[in-house]
Amino acid sequence: MQMAQKRTLDLNKVIDKAIELISEKGLSETTMPNLAKALGVRSQSLYHYVSGRKQLLSLVGASRIKVLHGKLVDSLMGLSGQDALLTFADVTRNFVLNDATLSSILYHLNEYTKDDAINQEISNIFALGEKLNLKKNDAISSHALVGAVLGYVFLDKSTAFASESKNEANENYHKMILRLVRPVAVLQ
Repeated sequence: MQMAQKRTLDLNKVIDKAIELISEKGLSETTMPNLAKALGVRSQSLYHYVSGRKQLLSLVGASRIKVLHGKLVDSLMGLSGQDALLTFADVTRNFVLNDATLSSILYHLNEYTKDDAINQEISNIFALGEKLNLKKNDAISSHALVGAVLGYVFLDKSTAFASESKNEANENYHKMILRLVRPVAVLQ
């Protein structure tokens, strides 16, 4: 008589498989039944780890943002001023552009409360950005800056500016970031 094989499912395995599923099949196909099937478990088993799809996606987004935070910390080591700002902006943009999981979840950020895991991790990114000490009296809020970055990223992912070369896109992105933190007098 053989003993039943004990499963070693945990929250990290659930999150990792959800990331894989989102990357391969998209956000809309990442349902609790599809995730359970990919993990080889019954759907009910997932509810030991998450309360539902919304919490799952918040935790997945938080997980990806933690990875972004680590990349930012590593990339910003020893930098200051404009170099730090552009590095922060570039690392963030490139990460979101190349991470299908995070970009698809961020597009639905309005569905999460401030207490959800994803928003807690976003707050950590804001806190890291505040350490760049770019606040000046005429500088815009970090809310506006992040909105501009995400808006640019979502347009980058679309075909709206397909005729723009990668270098042009990078140059225009840097100009936008610098103008937001150091506005030029447009109206005189």
